[in-house]
Amino acid sequence: MAGTALQAGTWWIAPTPFDDEGAVDGPALEAAVRTAVSWGVDGVTVLGVMGEVTSLDDAERATVLAATAAGTGGAVPFAVGCSAASPPLVARRAREAAAHGAVAAMVAAPPLVRDSDAVLGFFGAVGEAAPLPVLLQDEPVATGVALSVTTLVEALRRSGAAAVKLEDAPTPPKISKLLARVPGLTVYGGLGGVSAHAELSRGAAGTMTGFAYPEVLRALRLAFEAGDRARAGRVFDHFLPLIAFEGQPGSGLAVRKELLRRRGALTSARTRGPVPAAGLDPVTTAELDDVLARVGLVPGPEPLDVDAVLAGSTR
Repeated sequence: MAGTALQAGTWWIAPTPFDDEGAVDGPALEAAVRTAVSWGVDGVTVLGVMGEVTSLDDAERATVLAATAAGTGGAVPFAVGCSAASPPLVARRAREAAAHGAVAAMVAAPPLVRDSDAVLGFFGAVGEAAPLPVLLQDEPVATGVALSVTTLVEALRRSGAAAVKLEDAPTPPKISKLLARVPGLTVYGGLGGVSAHAELSRGAAGTMTGFAYPEVLRALRLAFEAGDRARAGRVFDHFLPLIAFEGQPGSGLAVRKELLRRRGALTSARTRGPVPAAGLDPVTTAELDDVLARVGLVPGPEPLDVDAVLAGSTR
C-alpha cells in the first residue's frame, strides 16, 4: 500500500464544514470532497490543522471520516490526520481511519516535546502500532517542535513513513537536504502552496494543501513533470497573488472557506476557534474581490481552465 497510495500528485486538504448552528456538516463535507474530485485532485486529506481538528470531538471526527469516504467514493485515495500526544491514541485514530478506507495516517511530532530522543521514540512506537502507512507531517508552527534534517530522517526510518508533508519554512532547502539523504522520498509541499514552485523545482512530489483552486497547483506540477519550466513559471506567477492572499496567517482559513463557498463546494464559510465564526469582515471581503479580479477568476463549481485564464490575462 505504501508503494502506491502516496505517490506524486496534487492532494487537497478538506476543511471541516459547519452548519449555521456550528455543528459539523457531514453532507456538506461529502459534497465538498466530491466537488474537489471533479476538479482533478489526486487525493484528499482530512483532519489536518486547517480542518480545525483541535476543535472536534471523537463523534465529529467519525462524521468527517464517513463523509470523506462517501465523497471520494473510491475514485481517489484519502489520508487522515491522526496526530496525538501518545502513540496508543495515534494508533486508535489510525485504526478508525483504516476502517473507513483511508490509505495513510498523517502524524506530526507530539506537541512541545524538545528532546529529540523522545520524539524519535514516539515515531518508533507509532510505526509499530499504526495499522496504516505513516505520512509524517513536519509542522513546527502547530506542534512547537522543530525537526532537524538528521532527526527527520531518523524519524522516517523508525516510523517506516511512506512520505513527508513538509511545512517547516523555508521548505525548498529542506527538501533538497532530505532528498540528498533519502533519494526517492515522496515529499509534499504545504503551507497553502505559497512555495510550491520552488518546492517542485527542488524535487517535491506534489502538494498537499487546501488551496481553493487545486487545479492551479495541479497544472504547476504537471508543467514541471513535463519539463516545461516556462509554463510552470507562468502558472505560478499569475496565480501567486491569490495563493498569497489565501495563505495569510490568521485569516487564511476564513478566506479559503469563503472562496470554496463561492465555488459551490461549501454551503457555509463558518469556522470555529479563534477565527471569527461569522466569516470575513467587509474590508477583507473587498480585498478578496480585488485579488480575484486581478487574476481573472470568477468563482464557480466547474473545473478551472487554467489555460483559458492565462490566455485572457493582460499581465
